[in-house]
Amino acid sequence: MIPQGWSLGRIGNIEIKINISLAFIAFFVTYSLAARLLPGVAPGANPLLYWMVGLFSSFVFIGSILWHELAHSLVAMRYGIPVVQIVLYLFGGVAQIARDPERPVQEFWIAIAGPISSVILAICFGGLSRLGGLAGAACAWLALVNLTLALFNLLPGFPLDGGRVLRAALWQIGGSYRQATRQASRVGQGLAALFALGGIWIMLRGETFNGIWFLLIAAFVFSAASASYRAARGAALPLHTPVRRVMRFNVPLVEPNWPLAILAWRYLDHARDQAFPVMVGSDLVGMVTAAEVDRIPRLEWGKVRVEQTMLPRERLCLVNADDDLQSALEALEAKGMNHAPVFEAGRLVGMLNRRDIVYRT
Repeated sequence: MIPQGWSLGRIGNIEIKINISLAFIAFFVTYSLAARLLPGVAPGANPLLYWMVGLFSSFVFIGSILWHELAHSLVAMRYGIPVVQIVLYLFGGVAQIARDPERPVQEFWIAIAGPISSVILAICFGGLSRLGGLAGAACAWLALVNLTLALFNLLPGFPLDGGRVLRAALWQIGGSYRQATRQASRVGQGLAALFALGGIWIMLRGETFNGIWFLLIAAFVFSAASASYRAARGAALPLHTPVRRVMRFNVPLVEPNWPLAILAWRYLDHARDQAFPVMVGSDLVGMVTAAEVDRIPRLEWGKVRVEQTMLPRERLCLVNADDDLQSALEALEAKGMNHAPVFEAGRLVGMLNRRDIVYRT
């Protein structure tokens, strides 16, 4: 469901792309402001000035969409979830994160951050609208459109932000990520049907363009919700399933005297969401993840060793391959961990990732 686009560059580690369909939004906003709204609100100005203000406002509006998506991204990164890219396109924007959140509270705050950021922009532009004249009129429109963007995204239909908030609530209540995804996706499909009916009704009233726009939104929401439903439709594993069913075998083993640069080059740069057991011979002495390594400036990675940053064994959550997923999840929660070394007959046999439990139960 992620559209393609041309790269504009990066903000931090996030690649920013624009899709060709964004040109339609830029033209539509510019035309609507220059030919309709601005002459009516601030008559008597030079027609060229209307178009210049309209064009500038369209760029600011696109910047507002980017601001909205950056808010999602920053919260996701705060939770240690990598953000691959942000793509701006016909229906707004999408922040592509490397993986879904692992806890309902993370899902909630990542989703709600976008609408909150849009409301903040609406308040700021609302204050600037007091300037009056063309600038004030453009700011008033930007305030209204950002408020509309926030309210629209809060509609409880997956994959809109409100649908993700709904999934977070259902996930928290029911305890199943997959079930919550299916339920929120069904609500998204229902919302798409309402949009389609609204579009048909608007077209029957003679507003063909607005009706077609509603139908396009309905098609997008229904398609995205249906794809999410299909992805979560498979049978979920019961929580009494043994850990060995979801654990990862043959995980790379790390030596405590390795420089962090070697760890990053061999493994971490390719699997930042994984944890690596630190071994001395056949004995587990600790575990290292990207969270520990990132606390050290990258220029120091050649001098700092794994043993200086790793989590020592006594702080880890250790589970057995025959433990059930419910007890393993409770043990991870008690330790505040997302990863656990897995043992069988006193020997390390693999790693358990909290996300593997969440996504499969």
